[in-house]
Amino acid sequence: AEPWPKVSGFAKVDLLTGEVRKFLYGGDRYGSEPCFVPRDCSPNPSAAAREDDGYVITFMHDEETSKSELLIVNATDMWLEASAQLPSRVPYGFHGTFVSDKDLESQA
Repeated sequence: AEPWPKVSGFAKVDLLTGEVRKFLYGGDRYGSEPCFVPRDCSPNPSAAAREDDGYVITFMHDEETSKSELLIVNATDMWLEASAQLPSRVPYGFHGTFVSDKDLESQA
């Protein structure tokens, strides 16, 4: 058994309006920590870009079929954009982060 609660989805909250938008995995499907990836990864993104202009990426495991996927969700409308089946299971507690190529180059 896993030593922590299972994550059944994720949500975003508009702090001005109170609107809550959810993305639920459904059924016996649970995910890992979601990570936001901005659409514009340049050092000076457009000032007109919304703060949710990007994608949420996460791993999801289906306990009924024992299959795992990488999910890419549009952060603006919280709809699934793409998914890729993975060759093996990713543990629920797996952590990740997004680093732009510029940030990565500066660390070398």
